Amino acid sequence: MELRTSPYLRLLLVGFALAACCELLLPLAHAGGASRTLALSDDFTSANLSDWSMPYPSDWEVLSENGLHYLHMKRSRPPGIPRRPLQFARLKNVQVRSFDLEANVRREGGSMIVVFNYVDPLHFYYVHLSVNPGSQIAVHNGIFIVNGSPRRRIAGIDAPAALPDRAWHKVRILRDAHTGSISVFLDHHMKPLFTTIDRTFTCGGIGFGSFDETGDFTKIRLHSNDSACSTTEGQL
Repeated sequence: MELRTSPYLRLLLVGFALAACCELLLPLAHAGGASRTLALSDDFTSANLSDWSMPYPSDWEVLSENGLHYLHMKRSRPPGIPRRPLQFARLKNVQVRSFDLEANVRREGGSMIVVFNYVDPLHFYYVHLSVNPGSQIAVHNGIFIVNGSPRRRIAGIDAPAALPDRAWHKVRILRDAHTGSISVFLDHHMKPLFTTIDRTFTCGGIGFGSFDETGDFTKIRLHSNDSACSTTEGQL
């Protein structure tokens, strides 16, 4: 027996199918509005720093070495009060919740930092990458939080030193703001060097610098399906 449907019913069924299809293509909605996909990279080949914000722009310059261009931090600055890092370059107009971030870093002194979910100068996370393990120096080598008070460690006390030498090293940070997970990988290791769960800040900017030393950054890659958030929603 052949099942017959009216033209109107067929049109209605097609409409439902299209609606379901299109709904799958829409970004997930969150409290602060719809998410957007963000994919950006910077190899500093143009020597243009217009996409970056620095507290002291004269402290930064783009250099090249054997065809590799990189952002060089020329000098350190005193940390802030309460004690926290201040000397880092932030990507302008970038606010992300969850993300996948990669960069190549090279220390000139003893350590470098990567800042993420930056809300304001008193509220953010940072990864401290050091020649010293946390078991040797308690405020080195790990994941830290600045939450209106002196920076505080939240992971990594027993991890080996992230930057044992002054060679280039690749750092990758995977952040899931919804579950709170933070995982930090070095070079091509499959196991994270630092990992923790924290949902204090769930939206904010990205930055690179040092607590009170200097160094270099290049091959920055940032991908997020969870961008265009507002830092006003980034604190729980």
